Amino acid sequence: MNRIKSFLHCYVCVMSCVTLATAVFITVFMPEVVLGVELLWQMMLVSFLCSIFSLFYPGKTVSKKKMALLIALHYVEVHGVVLGFGFLFSWFSIEYLPHVIGMLILINGIFLLISAVEWNREKEIARQMNRRLAEYQKSVVQ
Repeated sequence: MNRIKSFLHCYVCVMSCVTLATAVFITVFMPEVVLGVELLWQMMLVSFLCSIFSLFYPGKTVSKKKMALLIALHYVEVHGVVLGFGFLFSWFSIEYLPHVIGMLILINGIFLLISAVEWNREKEIARQMNRRLAEYQKSVVQ
């Protein structure tokens, strides 16, 4: 159940950041564009696909090397999903380099922001668990 809750938390964070990034991208590169409702469904699909990799992160402690590999694979997966679907859905033109660079900057910003949020969230959960364990051990000793 915790993995599902963690996935849903990640999805909500990704969707929120994607919404913000979409607003920034459109404002900067295409302020005159008129959008259809299909963009919302596309954003939800891409956010889901970018979040699904979070299920592959282990629920237990692993080596730094393995965690670095998982993060690197997730990073590549996110770029592949966003750029691939971005081209498929015509969110930007590959011929117009500023679009591609802008998209890469937004992808990296979102990835870093969500990674930081999730890292802090996991750190807080670990701190709470350690505090509760210490309280439990203290109550058992008495």
